[in-house]
Amino acid sequence: MKKLTYFLLLTISCISCSSENIEGFIIDKVSEQEQPENTIETPCGFNLSKVKEGETITLNCLLDLENKTINLPKNVTLDYDQGDIINGTLNFADGGKIDGRLLNSSLKIEGNTQLINNTFKFIPTRWENIVEGETNFDTALKNTTEFEKLMFQIKTLGATTFEINKFNAFFEVTTVTSTTSDQNYRASDEAVNLPSNFHLKMTNETFLRMYTSAPEKSNGFILAVKNVENVTISGGNLVGDLQTRGFNTDNPGGTGALLFGIHSGKNIKFQNVHLENGSAGAITIYSLGFPFNADYNPSTGIEILNCTFKNNRRMAISLTDGREVTIKGNSFENIGQPSTNIDGGEVGYAINLEPYRIRDNNGELIEYQKVFNVKIQDNTEKNSRIGFLTIASSKNVIVENNTIETRIAYTYSNQIKIRKNKLIAPSTNDAKFAIFAAGGSSDFSFENEIYDNEIEGYGTAIAVDTKKVDIYNNDIKNTEVGIQLTNSREINIYENTISVNNIGLLSNLTTIDKVNFYNNTVEAGGFHLKLSKVNEEKKEYKVLIKENNFVTQKSISLFYANGVDLTLNTINSGISINSSSNINITSNTINPENNDGIALIGNNSAILLEKNKIKTPIANNYTCIDNTSNIETNVSLIDNTCE
Repeated sequence: MKKLTYFLLLTISCISCSSENIEGFIIDKVSEQEQPENTIETPCGFNLSKVKEGETITLNCLLDLENKTINLPKNVTLDYDQGDIINGTLNFADGGKIDGRLLNSSLKIEGNTQLINNTFKFIPTRWENIVEGETNFDTALKNTTEFEKLMFQIKTLGATTFEINKFNAFFEVTTVTSTTSDQNYRASDEAVNLPSNFHLKMTNETFLRMYTSAPEKSNGFILAVKNVENVTISGGNLVGDLQTRGFNTDNPGGTGALLFGIHSGKNIKFQNVHLENGSAGAITIYSLGFPFNADYNPSTGIEILNCTFKNNRRMAISLTDGREVTIKGNSFENIGQPSTNIDGGEVGYAINLEPYRIRDNNGELIEYQKVFNVKIQDNTEKNSRIGFLTIASSKNVIVENNTIETRIAYTYSNQIKIRKNKLIAPSTNDAKFAIFAAGGSSDFSFENEIYDNEIEGYGTAIAVDTKKVDIYNNDIKNTEVGIQLTNSREINIYENTISVNNIGLLSNLTTIDKVNFYNNTVEAGGFHLKLSKVNEEKKEYKVLIKENNFVTQKSISLFYANGVDLTLNTINSGISINSSSNINITSNTINPENNDGIALIGNNSAILLEKNKIKTPIANNYTCIDNTSNIETNVSLIDNTCE
């Protein structure tokens, strides 16, 4: 084995001669750059053209190839000992190996060779074609091309990990670079792409920045994976152009760029990355082709783990086509909020699941995109403009153990489980609702569950406008309304603890059917239960209120309500029935103090009061049953007791 010595030629340039701070970006001192380990300055006294087959050369010197091409025989290894090779081409025969620390922008590698170590450490000062710091359009565009090219080159040399520490550069990603006749813009093509079976490993001193886009530009990513597999991106900072760009005033919602795109990725892990100031969001996940075509290539096995999302416009994560997706352990802050130069844009939720599908003229469903098998777990969220999560037209989504200060909503979806979340509204939040189960009477709404959640401080804890959902074992406190039902069918609400300032269960000016409210504990400041103008035109509809414990001295109110059965409840107050029909009040224990046990008012019909145990009210002028209905013959009183 021979050792070669060389003189290290290092060109150092001032990356930024300004001390302006751009989101933590100050590089005005050479000492802040990461320096290479190639420190020996003695020129080599060895000619590589004389290397023999199978020989290992350890570089502890500077070897200047003088712009020549050196052809190496088989199985030659170039090892590293603080030396370097510059200005030329090495053409390896079969079996060649080289230490990655010898690579630089002035050295071209050809032939058949692999890196000695499968981890490559990127030192920016060794790559003159990739420029750090504030720059112009052309340089930022070249950065994009050259940075991607380098990663693919390193991959072909056998590296599986590309490490970056101190690095701070801008990338222009909104320009079509294709040299073919196809000049259509595709965001995932113009970003810095990563190859398959590859790990881009960054630190908190790595900053990849979006070069400021023109106002009319829409879409764009700093990084992307497209039709690749087994990719990990970890650490680092992706910073968008939200604070520096202008927006098209005719279509501000349609302009802006994101930070990372997953386009038909397989087994993609994105973790411990900080994403900030995306002008149209942070991450989008989508796919090539359509589910009904043979070339459909869905994104599958996506993990977004332990990342921080801050000040991203419109939304943080958009999932429009993909399956087996996990979003876990992330923090979201100020998503969709207005910035100094633009409003917060559409959506306003931190996470948006929204595949596109329509019905054709014959009523047949056409699914252009699909989203299913998604887990959203252990995340924290605060101060999103509208909410934490919205789910539309999706299937089998688990939302659990998240700490949220805004809200969750779903619509036209099935097999949705919203469980074990903590939703605590801050005093500064208008907090209209915590969870909204929507979808109306859609055939796609079924097998949904909302359970084991802790909800506090909202206007309404759970709003329901859908069918086929079970709501159970939730702890609701300090809200104005516990659960509100609108246009709802086949709803089971049970074993919840509801402590509210106003109304425990509310339904108003609507129809609800096959609603079962049972085994709940309700402590209300206004009404335990208030059904107003419910099912007026739907005499066959039914609501069952069974075996609940209504704790406080607040009434149950049925006002112009139809089809309600109250049975086997403990009611520490009274029941008011006004102009209602098809009402059965049976086998309840009623303990009023300052109101009638059961008061019947107005034009009631088909009212049955049977086997209720009513305690005589404490206050004067109240009685166990006060029937002032205008049509008394339609009220049946059977075996009630007044104690």
